[in-house]
Amino acid sequence: MNERSKLIEARHFLDRMCAEHGNPAAFAHELSAFLGAARSVLQYALKEAELKQGGRQWYDRAMANPLFGFFKDLRNNSIHQMPIKPRTKMKTEAAGFLDIGDDDHEMLIPYPHDTIVHQYEFQNRPGEEVRDLSRQYLIALEDLVEGGIAMGWITG
Repeated sequence: MNERSKLIEARHFLDRMCAEHGNPAAFAHELSAFLGAARSVLQYALKEAELKQGGRQWYDRAMANPLFGFFKDLRNNSIHQMPIKPRTKMKTEAAGFLDIGDDDHEMLIPYPHDTIVHQYEFQNRPGEEVRDLSRQYLIALEDLVEGGIAMGWITG
């Protein structure tokens, strides 16, 4: 149905999260959009699979992946209780170059300095970076969709 379209949308918001890693407010907004798009992948898959005999069982087996339940709860809490606000950690790292290039041309100038790096964690998953978990989730969604298409449960 529309699973692949929502995967593309979720990938877009994951890319935006990575681009906004230095801006906690913008990062949280992109994360919220990612959660909604990614959740829609599973909702579309369920709606379509339920139309076929055995489709609900296929979907339920797929949902055994703990990432699916974790992100479902995040999205639901974000929509129905309060906006998602990942824990932000900032640390200083030494950098040896200044990047003044643009998307088409990279220009690095030697310049020793300190830079601030933002890391984000979910409250109940300390030590795991939000972007890493989100990438794992997106890969799992892609695998579910491609597997569901290959097995005839969904059209994608």
